Amino acid sequence: MNRREMLRRSLGLGACLTLSNLTAGSSPKPAQGPGSLKMLADKAGLKLGVQAQKRDLQNPEFVQWVTENFSLLTPGNELKWPRLHPTPDSYTFDEADWMIEFCQSHGLPVHGHNLCWNSPSGNPAWLSSTLTHENAARTLVDYITTVVKRYKGRIESWDVVNEPVVAWSKRPDGLYPGIWLSLLGSNYLDIAFHAAQAADPSALRVLNCYYIEQDTPDAIRTRDFTVVLLQGMLKRNVPVQAVGIESHLSATIPSGGASFAKFLRQLSDMGLQVLFTELDVDDSEVIGDIAVRDKVVGQVYFDYLVESVPAARAKRVIFWSPSDRGNWLNSMPQAKFHRSDGQPHRPGLLDDSYKKKPAFDSVQAALMKLSAQSKAST
Repeated sequence: MNRREMLRRSLGLGACLTLSNLTAGSSPKPAQGPGSLKMLADKAGLKLGVQAQKRDLQNPEFVQWVTENFSLLTPGNELKWPRLHPTPDSYTFDEADWMIEFCQSHGLPVHGHNLCWNSPSGNPAWLSSTLTHENAARTLVDYITTVVKRYKGRIESWDVVNEPVVAWSKRPDGLYPGIWLSLLGSNYLDIAFHAAQAADPSALRVLNCYYIEQDTPDAIRTRDFTVVLLQGMLKRNVPVQAVGIESHLSATIPSGGASFAKFLRQLSDMGLQVLFTELDVDDSEVIGDIAVRDKVVGQVYFDYLVESVPAARAKRVIFWSPSDRGNWLNSMPQAKFHRSDGQPHRPGLLDDSYKKKPAFDSVQAALMKLSAQSKAST
């Protein structure tokens, strides 16, 4: 019985994962011999990235680990609307400039996150009281032009529109309800991508999508919406070049398997690049001690990488929770993110003291396997 079958059986019984769900034969073994994640990824034809914020990069130990293991960095919050455009009449670039300069000085290309998002958390408070049908398009274009031109040639790729589709949308097209959609309709996507292209034609333009990776009715529905959306955008000559698959994975929901692989191939067949942009593993429902939880999380990382990267023909994978310290899951108010034992989450490759966890070994093992597969295919 493989891991996916065991997961389905345990979920069908209403049980949570325990160590006994994982057989020794299916678990990744820690990689043997030298080699940073970056080196192993390079052998597999991958550029490996990581999310970090300015506060994280004040720790020299963490900085050393990042530069040894990754070749791309996503600023976590420094390039979002609330940080950059805090009032209608002002821009604040101090933190963003610091991040870009840090990346340049350490030889790390930047993935920009993000230029447009319908979520209230992705926008400054003033936007809702200032935008109108008459000025919304101009405001969006002015913002994208200002930000992208400022960092032209220094940001390699941009999440131009973040999370465009959600399963809970009541619209027939599944688009994320929010201020840009309300004022501009679906045309807001076209406006954003054309503005990004005009401001920096050389930066890769990404439609960043979430909740599509795992085998649930909502995820499958979101995949279908996404395919239709992209087909329409390409037909209208909207300059979208890539799709970001966020990959915030639940440790207790099987990944999409064959149906997800089919979706990834559909994207590739459209001529779009596929990036995994925010990979981490949510252990909210994993029951057990730290050893059990860490083993389960590591297994999910391993399985997802070895199954999904080849299916997507992906060239970039970005990890969203490099360490457990300050991870986003601990701050989520929704009940589904609360552990029954009240313990903090452990999604990272490092613990909160920046020590390597089994998840790091699992990623290392997955990259070794992908490298061997890549070598065998050449």
